[in-house]
Amino acid sequence: MFHFTKNTGTAAILCLIATGAFAQSGYQITGKVAGFDQPSIAYLYSFDKGRNLLDSAVVIDGKFTFKGVVKHPLSTSIQIKKVRKSLPLFLENENYDILMRPDWKNKDSISGGTEMGIQKAYEAESATLTAKLQELGSRYNNMPKEERIKEGEEMNALNEKQMAIKYKYIRKYPASLAILHIMRPQFDVMNFKQLKEMKALFSPKLAYSDVYTKLTEQLNKKQGEFLVGQQAPDFTLSDLSGKPVSLSALKGKYVVLDFWASWCTPCRAANQKIKPIYEKYQNSGFEMISVSMDDKKDLWQAAVKKDDLPWLQTSELTGIKESSVAKKYSVTSLPTVFLLDRAGKVIAQNISEKELEEILHTNLKQ
Repeated sequence: MFHFTKNTGTAAILCLIATGAFAQSGYQITGKVAGFDQPSIAYLYSFDKGRNLLDSAVVIDGKFTFKGVVKHPLSTSIQIKKVRKSLPLFLENENYDILMRPDWKNKDSISGGTEMGIQKAYEAESATLTAKLQELGSRYNNMPKEERIKEGEEMNALNEKQMAIKYKYIRKYPASLAILHIMRPQFDVMNFKQLKEMKALFSPKLAYSDVYTKLTEQLNKKQGEFLVGQQAPDFTLSDLSGKPVSLSALKGKYVVLDFWASWCTPCRAANQKIKPIYEKYQNSGFEMISVSMDDKKDLWQAAVKKDDLPWLQTSELTGIKESSVAKKYSVTSLPTVFLLDRAGKVIAQNISEKELEEILHTNLKQ
């Protein structure tokens, strides 16, 4: 049995507080709807594995309160009956003060929550880039495809800067549900290599989240489409002059198979970076063949001529969605690049220009 005096007892209590023995055991949301004096009901929904009602509360004089406990951070939303607007919230066992504004002109405000703080920090740091991308994207979408090159290059540069900020936050907060949700739109457009690298950065503690499950499912799907170690599917397509070109005819050489399009700015930028490599190794057992995902010959032909592309150019002129060759290689985004060895086996996929040159230098003894 322990005995302590009044002073030592006080010190012990302070010690317990400092070590978290009396840490908050649940959440409290104190909410107000500005300018709203009608009797109503507030609903708290979670979006973990579907939309589920967590709680409801009476709204009196525009005020409401939720109290409860969650096992882990949740993606939630607060909705008020008779208000055509909802407020998203990453919910943890913390205190929140919320001011909701029924109109769409004025922003809602949320104070409290570690995850909300992380989200706000990211949004503040990327705000300038986001605004530039929105303005540029609006301009880009209203332009004819053949006139988008300059704007596309600018968007690509801005996207790379924004992605660098996102990865900075993943590394800083690997167990953050907010950052996982911020990355969610990227899952479908990332290739296997990118998804694998990104998932390795996130903490397995997020495994409770359906978004983490989606990331795992997408990674497994892309892994199934990953062709490294397999024989490259053969095809025969027409070049710009209408002459048939078969992939299998290039066996005996290292081959880059490149899927691109005239409207794909990153593709065209990558072509300029790879051109010196092609010129260096083309007489040493190396060849390239591009498969355009264009559906108009004049745009394809103009891009090849303008970019002065010296290697084999082919296309079905069906667009990416209807391309039988794209389906064989599970190509859904551009650019997508494969490197084949002399036997026609895929030995690399979506590698950088630097990685390509290293492989060619090692194997072709340049």
